[in-house]
Amino acid sequence: MINPYEMVSKSALPALRAMVSRRLREKYSLTQQEVAVKLGVTQASISNYSRKARGVMINLESDPMVSKAADKIAEILSAENADRRKALRTMTDVCDYIRFNHLMCALHNNLEPGFPVEGCEACNGGFLGKSFDRLKLAVGQ
Repeated sequence: MINPYEMVSKSALPALRAMVSRRLREKYSLTQQEVAVKLGVTQASISNYSRKARGVMINLESDPMVSKAADKIAEILSAENADRRKALRTMTDVCDYIRFNHLMCALHNNLEPGFPVEGCEACNGGFLGKSFDRLKLAVGQ
């Protein structure tokens, strides 16, 4: 039985980091080392994201909210005096959004074929009433 938090930490978060990394490299022309420092990971991790050796278990680019959030996180981190707390808060909100909106269900089904994914509410956890307004405000422009 795969826990939703395992799915987030092993697939969704690396995919989100890869998205942000790509934006920081392409739009803001940062080096792998600069991106690594801003994301708090190693340069080797950034290299793996660039080579698509990591962060590819789930494609989150097709979700407009996640894509806009990755743009916003990259924008925040690209600033000279980046507010890393704001970037971290947005990344956390995105991970909650991914979980709450069941964006990992197909991957879960592939990884654990016998588990009854359809109708599963595990990703909802205690967030049934959580509002994603803050995430929408952060990326809605």
